[in-house]
Amino acid sequence: MMMVQGVLVGLIVAFCAVFSAWRLMSPKLRLKTLELIAPAAAKSGAGAWVTRLRSQTVAQLAAGCGACSHNKTAVHHSGRRR
Repeated sequence: MMMVQGVLVGLIVAFCAVFSAWRLMSPKLRLKTLELIAPAAAKSGAGAWVTRLRSQTVAQLAAGCGACSHNKTAVHHSGRRR
């Protein structure tokens, strides 16, 4: 039972490390990473998953820096509130 628990904790920690690294990568580095893992993912049956991640990453690159608000109807006033 303790061995199973150790393996499970190790898998959770590894998943969290990969997820954190992915979120901190730039979109260009994400695309390069996806290009590297695409052949292996296609062979293992995860090709659709990689394709979806690639399309989301390309959309992030096309959107610009991401500093703009997604809510286009929001009005931002500088200075004092009235």
